[in-house]
Amino acid sequence: MAAGVTIGLLEVFFRASKPGSAGPTVGSLEHEPLKAAAQATKLRVRLNLIVSRTITDPQGDKHLPYKLELLETMALEGHEQILAVQDAPSGLRAWIAIHALDPQPAFGGIRILNYRSERDALFDALRLSRIMTYKCALAGVRGSGAKTVVISNSITDRPAAIRVLGRHIEGLGGIYRAGPDAGFTSEDQQVLMEETQYIAHFGVDGGMQSAGDATAEGAMHGILRALKLRSELQIEETTVAIQGLGSVGVSLAKRFLELGARVVGADVDSSKIAFAQNLGVTIVPPSKILSTSCDVLVPCAMGGTIHDVSIPRIQASIVAGVANNTLGHDSQAALLKENNITFLPDFALNAGALIEGSHNLHTDENSCPQKLAGIGETIANILQRSDDDKLSTIEAAFALASEKVIATTSH
Repeated sequence: MAAGVTIGLLEVFFRASKPGSAGPTVGSLEHEPLKAAAQATKLRVRLNLIVSRTITDPQGDKHLPYKLELLETMALEGHEQILAVQDAPSGLRAWIAIHALDPQPAFGGIRILNYRSERDALFDALRLSRIMTYKCALAGVRGSGAKTVVISNSITDRPAAIRVLGRHIEGLGGIYRAGPDAGFTSEDQQVLMEETQYIAHFGVDGGMQSAGDATAEGAMHGILRALKLRSELQIEETTVAIQGLGSVGVSLAKRFLELGARVVGADVDSSKIAFAQNLGVTIVPPSKILSTSCDVLVPCAMGGTIHDVSIPRIQASIVAGVANNTLGHDSQAALLKENNITFLPDFALNAGALIEGSHNLHTDENSCPQKLAGIGETIANILQRSDDDKLSTIEAAFALASEKVIATTSH
C-alpha cells in the first residue's frame, strides 16, 4: 500500500472455540472463578452460560490466579462473537460483544465512555453482555445478551463515528438489537437511526417513553415490593437517596416524590442538581450520599460504587442497584447481607428499558405497564430464594436466571 494511504475500516470477528482447541493467539485476558449460584443449585446452563465464573477487571483485583486467551475466555463465558470496529477518519474504536446467538436476537445497549485502554473497554463489553443474558432470562424476554462499548476518548468526529457504528450494526442483519446506555445521547440515537433499523426508538415523538423513564418505572416497582417485604414503613415515611440524577435517577426521584416519599439526591452536574431541586429533591454533596441516613439507597450513576470501603458507611436497609454493575464485585452482596442490608440486583431491577424495547419489537405497542410492574414480582422471587436457600441476592438471582435459561432452551 502506498505511503499516506489510510486504511479506512478494520473489522475483526472473534468466534468462540472450545477450550484447548488450536487457533491464533489474540492478546490475553485474565479470568477469575466465582462461587455463584450454580454451585448452590448444582445447575449448569446450556449455551455455555457458565454461572460459576465471571470476568474481572485486572486493574481492580489483585487476586487473579491465571491468564486466559481471548477465545478461551469467550468459550468459558459463553460468548459467541466479538466484533472489533475501528474507523480512522472519525476515531471510532469500539467492541460489540454478543454473548449468545440462541435465542435471538441479542439485546444490549451502546455505552460511550472514556476508557484507560482498549483492554478495559473489552472487559466492560464482555462483562455487560454476559449480564444482559441473565437480565433477559429474569425479565422473561426471549433473547440473549450483547453490548457495544465505544471508547469516547478516541473519537475525533462523533457523528461520523456513530454513522460508521450504525452501519456495522445494520450489517449484523438483526441478530443484535441495540439500545441506549451510559454516554449514549438522544443526538447519537438520531444519527444511528439513519444508518440502522436495529435500534430501539426510545423517546422518539409519538413513540415509546425514554429509556430512562422505562428503567425508572420498572425499578420503582421493584423497590416498592422490596419495601413491602423488608420494611414496615408507609411510603410517606420513607426516605430514598439517589446517587446520580441523570435520566434514570431524576425520573425515579419524580416518581417517589409523587408517591409522597422524601427524596435526597446527589450529582456532580450543577444543571442536573438545579432541575432536581425544582422537583423537590433535597440535595447533598456527592461525597455524602452513600452515608446519608435513608431507607433505600439507589445508585444510579456509574457502577462499582458499592464496595468493601463504602459498605460500612451505608445507613440504608435496602440498596437498590439501578446502575449497571452496582457492586465492585459480586461477593459484596454477601457482605451487605452480613450488615443486614438487602441488595436488589441491578440486572433484575433495571430491566425496564429492555422489557419495553422487546415488547415494542414483537408487538409494535409503545408501552407495557403490566410487564414493567412484573419487576416487582421478580424482586420478590429473588428475596424469597435468598431467604430459603441462604444465598446472597446475587446468587439467588443467578440461580433463578439459570433455571429460566434451561427451561427456555429445553423447549
